[in-house]
Amino acid sequence: MRGCERGVAGVLVGALVLLASACSGSVRQGDLQDSESVITGLTVAGQPGTAPTVRMRTPLKVDDTTSGVTVTGTGAPIQVDQLFVLELTLYDARTGKLALSTYDTGVAVAAKSSDDRLFPALSDALVGVRQGSRLVLAATAADAFATGGVPPKGVRRDDPVVVVADVVAVPPATVLKVIDGTAVTPAAGTPAPVVSAGLVAGIDFTGVRRPAKPVAQVLVQGSGPAIAAHDLVTVHFVAQRSRQHDPFEDTFFKEPEQVAIGAGTAPAAWDQLLVGVHRGSRLVLYGPDGNGMIAWVVDVLGVS
Repeated sequence: MRGCERGVAGVLVGALVLLASACSGSVRQGDLQDSESVITGLTVAGQPGTAPTVRMRTPLKVDDTTSGVTVTGTGAPIQVDQLFVLELTLYDARTGKLALSTYDTGVAVAAKSSDDRLFPALSDALVGVRQGSRLVLAATAADAFATGGVPPKGVRRDDPVVVVADVVAVPPATVLKVIDGTAVTPAAGTPAPVVSAGLVAGIDFTGVRRPAKPVAQVLVQGSGPAIAAHDLVTVHFVAQRSRQHDPFEDTFFKEPEQVAIGAGTAPAAWDQLLVGVHRGSRLVLYGPDGNGMIAWVVDVLGVS
């Protein structure tokens, strides 16, 4: 999403430093249930969608990078070069201490297996893992950091690590060609889409007063699945500033885009205001932008 990306935490490559600053703690020590362990001396309990409970014998011996799925989801699998969303938790295998967790920061991670947001061993292990699953990976220091990864605070470059990756979302299975909801009469003073040949080509700010904070107005009410935090959605959208005559971004005349909600890659207003919107809807989001306004008209075509 050109021009409005806020920058996402590239876990285990560059963003470990960003996430680690908000995390602290250590694993719970106790009797290990070896029958539930993916790696000898390591037990991970709990369900995807909640922070894992991790027990390990420290220092955990990691001679080779090893992974396994402890909970198998029922959603579609991650495919090569496909966007997906993860909740990630990382422990230092030498000390057993928690190094970072997106459950603490509230910002999930959006990545592709083909990009550099995850270290290669984790990317490779995630291919084929289904939405709703939990993957546990114990990585050698060489596999975690040798490709330029920056260890989080408290983790040495020669420390092996344990990663718990919950697959929150993969691309929607059902994607509409056009929205199919029911038109809604907007409140007076709402930015209006400018339609050309049946497609949104711009935004009309005539009579719109600059709001103090971002506002959402549904223009077409869909009846499909509702967007949840950390979903992947497929959308068409137009983005325009009130001081400009033309949009600075527009997908209506090309392929729709996939956008991760709550992963730090979309405008903040989207993360705040798209949750709860149903597939098949059109809405306008607008808010302050310097002395003017910025607005998006968004058609929700798919929800993971």
